[in-house]
Parts: sequence; C-alpha cells; structure tokens
Amino acid sequence: MDITEKAKQFAIEAHMGQVRKSEPDKPMVMHPIGVANILKEYTYDDEVIAAGFLHDVVEDTQYTIEDIEKNFGQSIAVLVKGASEPDKSLSWEERKLHTINETKTLPLKNKLVICADKIHNLEDLMIKFNKSGNRDFSAFKRGEEQQRWYYTNIYKSLIYNEDANLPIFIRLKNVIDIIFNKKEDLYLKNIIFPDNLEYYEELKRLHAQKQELLKLKAIETLDKPFVIEFSGTPRTGKTTTINNLNDFFKKGGLKTIVIPELTTSDYYKNYLKPLFNKMDIWERNKRIMEETYHQIEEKISANVDIVLIDRSINDRLIWNYRLYKQGIITKEDFSNSLLKYRQLSQKFIDFLVITYANPITSLRRDYNSSLALEPRSFNNLENITELYQCILEIQKELQENVEDSLIIDTTNISTNDTSINIANNVMPLIRRRYINNFKDKIGY
Repeated sequence: MDITEKAKQFAIEAHMGQVRKSEPDKPMVMHPIGVANILKEYTYDDEVIAAGFLHDVVEDTQYTIEDIEKNFGQSIAVLVKGASEPDKSLSWEERKLHTINETKTLPLKNKLVICADKIHNLEDLMIKFNKSGNRDFSAFKRGEEQQRWYYTNIYKSLIYNEDANLPIFIRLKNVIDIIFNKKEDLYLKNIIFPDNLEYYEELKRLHAQKQELLKLKAIETLDKPFVIEFSGTPRTGKTTTINNLNDFFKKGGLKTIVIPELTTSDYYKNYLKPLFNKMDIWERNKRIMEETYHQIEEKISANVDIVLIDRSINDRLIWNYRLYKQGIITKEDFSNSLLKYRQLSQKFIDFLVITYANPITSLRRDYNSSLALEPRSFNNLENITELYQCILEIQKELQENVEDSLIIDTTNISTNDTSINIANNVMPLIRRRYINNFKDKIGY
C-alpha cells in the first residue's frame, strides 16, 4: 500500500462515525478525501496528498501528532500539524488569528494543504448557497462578516512570499470572491439572461446540484449507472426532455448514454417487425421484452454514470394494460406480465418518469409541430385518449415498480419547466446513491 492509500485508510478509520456539520448525511471523511483530491488534481507529491487525507485527524479525532509521525514519518506530521488549529478551548477569534499569523511563514508545502482545505470547504459552501438560493451562515460559529475577515486574511497569509498566480491560489481567490464579494458571471446575467433572470436563478440551482454530483463522483464510483426510464403519452415533451437532460449532464462532465425507443428504431422496423407477422401477441411481447432486457443490460455494463431510456420496461406494462382493456389478453395474463415487468423494473430502473397531457392538448401539439393536416394514423384522439386513461388507471402499479418516480401532467407546462422539474427530482436521488455507496464501502 502506498503512502497516500495508507493515509486515506487511516483517515477513514479515524473519522468513522463523524459527519459533516453542514450536511449530516455525509460522512466527515468525505471532506479530507476531497481535500486530497484537490492536491492530486494539481499533481502535488505523495507527502502533500497524504497530509490532505490526514489534515483533520489530530484536530478532530483521538489521534495525536505523535501518532501521525509514528505511522507516516516526520515530514507528513509537520504538514498535518501546520493544518491543525491550536487548543480548541481558545475563542474562535483567537484560534483563527493564530492560524492567520502562523500560516504566513510556513513552507509552501504546508500552505498547499491549508489552501486545499479552504477551497474544499468554500466550494461546498458555494454549492450549498446556490442550491438553496439562500446565503445562510447559521451552521458556522460566526457569521458572514467574521467569515469574510478570516478567509480574506488566510488567503493573504497563504500567498505571502509566494507566487499568487499558482493555480491553486487563484482557485481559492475565485471562490472567496464568489462567496464574500458576490462575484458572478456577468456575461450570463447581463447578455444571455437579461430578460429572464428568474429562469437564470433556477438554472444556477440546477448547476450547483450537478457540481455536487461531480465532487461526489471524484470521491465515489457507482456500482452501476443510475437508470432513468421515460414513458407517457405522445406529444408531452418526453423526447425533448431526454435530450435536454442528456445535454445537461454530459456538458457537466457526467458520462451519459441514451437508449432510444426500441419500437421506432430501424432495427425493429427492418428486422423484428417482419418476424412478428408469424407470431401471436404473447410471442411478440416476449420478444420485445427480451430485446429490451438485452439492450439495458448491455448499456448498464458500459462505463457511464447515467442511462436515459426512451420507453422501456414500464412502457411495455402500459401497453399490456391497454391490450387487457381492449379484451385482447385476460386479466390473469396481465397480472402475470405485471409480476414479470415488476421484477425487471426493480432490477434495472432507478427512476421512472411518466409525462402525459390532456388528449386534445397532445393532439393540438402534434398538428402545431407539423406542416401536415392529414389525419394521423397513430397520434389520433382515440389512441391518445386510450393511452392517457391507461396511465391514470395503473399509476399505482407503475409507482410500485420502482423505488422513485415522477408522473407529470404537462398540459399547462412548457418542455423547459418539465426538464427542470425532472432534474430537480432526480439529482437528489443520484446524490443519495453516491453517498450510500460510499458509506457501504467504508462500512459506515
């Protein structure tokens, strides 16, 4: 085991049971791991990275600086000591003033550990503020003015006799300016969104949640991608929403993949559909489900974070319910298919999104999005109404097929608002998945 991995494991054991004060669902050790990741990002040496993992051990656990020296050597112990505050019986002001004064004359390596610690804390705070839209300092022992004083002066001490243009120092200065001097992207605010600032604020909240997912991803990897299935009636913004979310996650640095609707694919039209002429309805259903199963299984084994599926397992259940309503299959047949689809859904699907709209609204959207006035072969009022009623009638069964779901009436909602609604619902679930995975792996 190299020194950085040894330090990581030591920190995990030392901080076991502790939680982040501002986010009690997160284990405390996520912070020192995040600090070490920042130091890794800037390619600092193993001693500095190891000190990043260990920087809170002496201050917040039963271990002493002598324990650090015994296990990791004098050089790392010196770096950890430089990042640890003195006697906690002193007042907040005394402790912070001591840190400001002592930091000035520390070697650069010590300053790098301290700087990464401050960056991680402030970036977490920035995300928290942007997620809520509220600048709340109530979780801290002192308010905004005292925090501004401390972070402004610790930054000055860090760059004292150093190159202020080091990327790690620039990063700290930037986040200090954002939090305490309310620096923001004026190009977006004044040029891109001047007439829609409310929408801009909503996007900033979404962006903050995405930033948090990226920080969690840097600490923890998911055992399997987070899988979202989309279903619903035609012309409710489903496909556009899938594209919006794919673009949103992908541009943020999360790896995503879209599984298109099987029954509208060229593969289905050119290969599967001709075979169906020789099959009864159950053989046909079984074959579609087999194809859907293999399609999902292949994609979730890929190296991706999020899978977006356009109509899949639960959509097939809606169609089977429709066949039952039409008298094509029996109630017993539908019940059997429900059990089969539930098993598959609970195995593969993490979040189900169903969008629907008033049938006449869906039909109007279809005509308004096209130049053609000819009658629709499928998107006609009868078909849409039938699907709409099926979804309403088996809503409970659909919700029981997954751990989490969102069913949205989009009759009076724009596609953008639908996308925002879904993103706001799904990101806390992905966040929870990362945190729970991490807890499980460390035995928290």
